[in-house]
Amino acid sequence: MADNELEFVDEEDTALAPEDTASFSDAVLYSSDWTVETVVSQMCNANIEMNPRFQRRDAWSPGGKSRFIESIILGFPIPQIVLAEKKGKKGQFIVLDGKQRLLALLQFTGNAEGPRNGFRLSGLDVRADLNRRSYNAISDDPNRRDDLNAFLNNTIRTVVIRNWPNTNFLHVVFLRLNTGSVKLSPQELRQAMVPGPFSEFIDDAALASEHTRRLLGRTTPDPRMRDVELLVRFLSFREFLPTYRGRMKEFLDDVCQRLTDSWAQSKPVVEADLAEFNAAVDALIALFGSDELARKPGSKSFNRAIFDALVFYAADPTIREAMLAQPGPVHELYAQLMGDDQFTEAIESDTAGIPHTFDRLSKWGLGLREKLQIQFNVPELVQGDDGNVRIAFNGFR
Repeated sequence: MADNELEFVDEEDTALAPEDTASFSDAVLYSSDWTVETVVSQMCNANIEMNPRFQRRDAWSPGGKSRFIESIILGFPIPQIVLAEKKGKKGQFIVLDGKQRLLALLQFTGNAEGPRNGFRLSGLDVRADLNRRSYNAISDDPNRRDDLNAFLNNTIRTVVIRNWPNTNFLHVVFLRLNTGSVKLSPQELRQAMVPGPFSEFIDDAALASEHTRRLLGRTTPDPRMRDVELLVRFLSFREFLPTYRGRMKEFLDDVCQRLTDSWAQSKPVVEADLAEFNAAVDALIALFGSDELARKPGSKSFNRAIFDALVFYAADPTIREAMLAQPGPVHELYAQLMGDDQFTEAIESDTAGIPHTFDRLSKWGLGLREKLQIQFNVPELVQGDDGNVRIAFNGFR
């Protein structure tokens, strides 16, 4: 399967509570026109976060980058970039919108890392005379001085957000900016908001993971970090399910922060969990096949809500062994649940809410326990001291 051919079904979190949005008006937004030279300088000085890890997830083709550079030289309108100032770090920013455009500028000017650094322009039709020319070739050619000035002095509208109240605010802005046909993964924002040893470890793990590439139908790391998010979701449900409050983005943010803060103690656990994740994916692909895993009948869409439930149980060695030994009952259960109205609603509507999250985990777990004739614990719904419903789980045995 070619890269990006696979559809990827996202879920929407439940509506934000009033206390989450009450302080949204405290944020300060302002716009300014930064020259390309200023933008590149800010990136080179590490004031705009464009670390090498992001550069390894390059989504634009050489032709797309070249046409972007050509548009700047021609003075065509350039889409704005949106930055959020880091908490406690005045003048340092994370990127909410425009990462690929910024990376193209960094690479073209020879200030990036990797094989595309200092690329030559290609596929241009309006300024075909610039094809096969690099930034250095243009800057060293006295006859190209006008082109160089047009490039460096052209302005890019830059929106800067300061005093943002909470991560929910940035998630809302981030997703509102990316409602087109290619929706960015919130994991990109999460990696920037919660930097540290866990963030670096899980990014490296995803970059090296054959298993996530098989799940996503890719031959390269996912440029939107959906491979990283699959691993983070798995770890979150496996180790922190009782802390889930029904909003997925907030849950994953919190888990990343917890693991970052306790990394010295958490690293062995995470490494062991990822080994079980790999074994679970191998087993699930053996059972369902790469093209059918976590899909509804007749659909090509990889459904993360289904996958969460499947991998939650398959990551346990005893349950996994029983599933592999009895593929017939496992397939029978899957077909049965695909015809169950409560289960299908739980994988299609408000998939991040506690009721539907519980329904998926509970129905698949109880069904496996019955079909495979083995005993293990399944998550339960309980009412907390605050009166809110929670998912209780303390291990399979």
